Amino acid sequence: MNVISSLGRVGNTVFQYAVEQSAVAVTITDEQARVLYVNPAFTRITGYRADEVIGRNQSLLSYKRTPRDVYAQMWQALLTGQPWSGRLLNRRKDGTPYVAELTVTPVSAPDDASEGRYYLGLHRDVTEEHRQAQVLANHKHLIESVIAVAPMAIALINSQGEVVLDNPAYQRVVSELGMAEPAHAVMTALRDDMGEAFTHAMAHRRPLHNREVRFERTGGEPCWFSCSLAWFEEHSTAPDGFYGAASSDYTLLMMHDITAARRQQEALRLAMLREHLSESEFNQALRETLGGAIFQLQGPVNLISVAAALQRRRSGPAAADSDPLLKALDDARQAGQQAIEALHAAMPPERMGTLGRVNLNEVLHDVLMLETRTLLSAGVTVDWQPAHVLPAVQGDPAALRTLFRQLLLNAIEAMNVRGWAERNVRVGTQASAERVEVDITDSGPGIPEALRRKVFEPFFSTKRTHRGARGMGLSVVQEVVSRHRGVLEIDPQHRDGCRIVVSFPVARVAAEYLEEAE
Repeated sequence: MNVISSLGRVGNTVFQYAVEQSAVAVTITDEQARVLYVNPAFTRITGYRADEVIGRNQSLLSYKRTPRDVYAQMWQALLTGQPWSGRLLNRRKDGTPYVAELTVTPVSAPDDASEGRYYLGLHRDVTEEHRQAQVLANHKHLIESVIAVAPMAIALINSQGEVVLDNPAYQRVVSELGMAEPAHAVMTALRDDMGEAFTHAMAHRRPLHNREVRFERTGGEPCWFSCSLAWFEEHSTAPDGFYGAASSDYTLLMMHDITAARRQQEALRLAMLREHLSESEFNQALRETLGGAIFQLQGPVNLISVAAALQRRRSGPAAADSDPLLKALDDARQAGQQAIEALHAAMPPERMGTLGRVNLNEVLHDVLMLETRTLLSAGVTVDWQPAHVLPAVQGDPAALRTLFRQLLLNAIEAMNVRGWAERNVRVGTQASAERVEVDITDSGPGIPEALRRKVFEPFFSTKRTHRGARGMGLSVVQEVVSRHRGVLEIDPQHRDGCRIVVSFPVARVAAEYLEEAE
């Protein structure tokens, strides 16, 4: 019994020390909320000394801005014997308000009901915590408001590639493009365009700024976005992430619509292309004409050379110098050769463009825009079916424009037959991991199977009278395709017209090919 009493006295002493030295304000009040006890922490928080509050009602701490409902809920819980926790707006002795986080617990002596009920209050000053929480909330609301009204599309992508947050501008892009997640297409386009540089930026969280991405819209004009990427790390709010061990990576994508500016640039560029095209067409026509003349002249010169060789053999070495027929044949051969050399000298040089990364959607769009008048005058309807995003190919843009323009003009010419009612051209693109494919299909009479190889020969035309054609178009096409390591096929299974498929290796594959060749 003495041991228990001793432990009780020690426990009371320790308890008293703990309460006195606690950083939390402790108050004990009676049933009428009169203060019976306060600890030193109460004085530090409120400014009231113990002798100034003991015997007074605790309402002296109340501040007028605290809603009455809060007090009503507190007393409703306490009077039923339940503890209550919450935040109140209190005031200090000097009248300044502070936010108090309060827990009040009813306390009664079970063996002595006559003593009534007491209330143990624990409260601490959380004014700074409240201020920081409000600052954070204000920042959050401000950022959300700015993002909501921002003209640029914004999407937040988690480490699994899922868009977990976006804004109304991004949803407008989804609606306009008809794509479930444009963010995925942007990431794919940047990866294809930048290659290892994109992988390096992803691995090292290097931001990317103002990278242009072009989207094709089925049956409509293309659109351009200037895209930027930033990466950040979100720390876990779970208890086991308290020391920073757990975190999640996110990618912030920003897409600024620059279509209007790019359309103005495209209009100027197309005007310049038309000017260059006119000059190029003249030079190409001159080259083809002179090439045709050389081709036609070379045959007779070769026959004269053969005839001269036969006459020389027949006359023998001794009579060669005195043979008038041999001399005439030699003079004719020399004159023909000089004429061929003169035609070669008069031929304008072929311009060789600069090789670079080329988007075939852009090339085909240029061709369609340049030939709009031709298509309208021929009554041809174009079904433009581009892939939304294409990887680049390695090539000469001018040569590729010439290639597809010639294929388009051939398709128009094939359908330009009197009485031919259905005049449609479908131009489509698609891509695989290794190649980019262009499909040009017309509703014309098609190419007979026996002529599918012959049409690529110089000076050959399926038109009986040639109608001014020089028969060089498809031979030029084949030359450009070969120069770009492409493949051109006339689909043998297609009926009701002609379907030509041209494919090229993507820029990455083309670069690897060049490295291996070197």
